[in-house]
Amino acid sequence: MAHLCLANSLLLEGVDFSADKRVNREIDDPDNCPALLYLSPASINLSRLARSERQSLFQKHRKPVVFVLDGTWKSVGKMLRLSKNLASLPMICFDPPTASAYRIRREPRLQCYSTIEAIHQVIELLAPRCDQHAPFLQPHDNLLAVFRSVIDRQLTYTA
Repeated sequence: MAHLCLANSLLLEGVDFSADKRVNREIDDPDNCPALLYLSPASINLSRLARSERQSLFQKHRKPVVFVLDGTWKSVGKMLRLSKNLASLPMICFDPPTASAYRIRREPRLQCYSTIEAIHQVIELLAPRCDQHAPFLQPHDNLLAVFRSVIDRQLTYTA
């Protein structure tokens, strides 16, 4: 869903991305500043940084490229163990500002978000709205609109 909603995204399927030419091209591109969205003790928590600190994480004149692993916690752990190139990237995370809207199932912990919610939150933190008080929708807000629509539709089948 996220890939279909975001024009500047790339969807790759697999488990071990160590030798994936597309992944390594993004990591090795000197115009990019890659990071991995992953919750670990080594992760830099974007929510706990001021806007200027978040911006300074990504080197000036380099484009932030955030890799997001999608799957169960067990499968994502395996991807990370096998993909040495991704495991070597700086890791980022965030504190969810609200509970997950994923009403189909319960997340194991309050800080767990669906992948699409996590992607939206990272975009919010790295490219915040020009006016925090304005109700205007941003292009990435379509992620949550689609997500809610899918959840609502799924719930009609279980009712």
